[in-house]
Amino acid sequence: MQLTADHAEWGRLDVTLNDLGCGRSWEEIHRVRGVELTCPECDGQVHARLSKLDTRHLYHRTKPPSCSLANESLEHHLLKLELVTCARAAGFRAELEVAAPTGEWRADVMVFSPDGIRLMALEAQLSPITVEDIAARTGLYERDGVQVCWFGFRPRPWVGAVPTLLVQAPEEREQEWRVAAGLARLSTRPVSWSPVGAALSDAVSWMLTGRIVPHEPLSSTRKVTEEGGWGEWAQGWTRSWNDRWRLWWTSPTYAALDAACAREEAEARRRRKAEEESAARRRAIEEKEKARKKAAKDRAYAAFWSRTGLNQQQWRYFRAIAELFFDRDLVFGAPDSRYGDGRPVYERSGPDGKQWTLVGVACPDPCRLRAWAEELALLVPSHRELDILAGRAWAPFQVYVFNPDTGEMDQERVPPATAIP
Repeated sequence: MQLTADHAEWGRLDVTLNDLGCGRSWEEIHRVRGVELTCPECDGQVHARLSKLDTRHLYHRTKPPSCSLANESLEHHLLKLELVTCARAAGFRAELEVAAPTGEWRADVMVFSPDGIRLMALEAQLSPITVEDIAARTGLYERDGVQVCWFGFRPRPWVGAVPTLLVQAPEEREQEWRVAAGLARLSTRPVSWSPVGAALSDAVSWMLTGRIVPHEPLSSTRKVTEEGGWGEWAQGWTRSWNDRWRLWWTSPTYAALDAACAREEAEARRRRKAEEESAARRRAIEEKEKARKKAAKDRAYAAFWSRTGLNQQQWRYFRAIAELFFDRDLVFGAPDSRYGDGRPVYERSGPDGKQWTLVGVACPDPCRLRAWAEELALLVPSHRELDILAGRAWAPFQVYVFNPDTGEMDQERVPPATAIP
């Protein structure tokens, strides 16, 4: 079953047109002896006849196995007929089975612009085809300056890889053909694509007049979902769950809005990246400073243990004796150069022990005493250190001895030395 034929004198005939597209009538070819019509593809002889529903069509006297027009399915025939009807209803000149001058493609329906230039090919693709092959065929149309849309009834792996509309035939004669998938609108709060239902005649009119365009989403939302986020075009349609629509038809306004959303997302990503890099630099500086402080602290502790001759166990005893003697909650800080490399001693008080008061210095270097030694208690591990401090005193010092080896506890107010070495 086909709709076009060639005549040696009349040229191309299209039985969907009243004048057959060449100024002739149906009556001149239907049941008329001597009229020789040939197939545009295989050059085989064809004849005009009416179907049981009085639909005009052509048929091969001898059906050739390799002619696609002769082997065209009823579904393909009906869809092609509907597409050409929709294009003409939209006010465009449309012809069936238009081939490229080079023969590299033949459009099911070719729609022409008012100046006669080929505008868009409407292709009914119902037979199996690979994604690579349909992309190559689309590329040939694009090379020749022809837009194209592929129409089908069922999900296939190629659907959405090229400009596509899936359609639904009417169940009753008075009903209209509908778009089942391939047309979507964009919402921005949040950014999401949702399907749009439409009559096939409207969709064809919109694409021919530029009211919808094929668009590959640019923003982060690259799928079309039903209301509520359930169900996605192409999900589970084929053997692979990864099959999904890569582009769909939408209005230029939505395409521009999607591009704006994509720019905003790109700018947000750039800002996040800049912030992350800045935070990473800050962390690196902080880590470096932390490492520097730790190294300085380690050196200070190493110098402290070396100078005092105390080990960790002796230091624990020293602290325990001091806390027992003063009957206070004491905190011993790290060796501090501000206090003669001794360890500042704090009394912890207040709610939750968050208030710390500096009350003394443990094991300061006698050679590095300053004015603070006149005001703070000095804690040492033996009378030997007390004697050394006494020899350096320029004012009365309050010195406490807590011997970690003997458990001795003593205190003494050291008077100023007669001479400071």
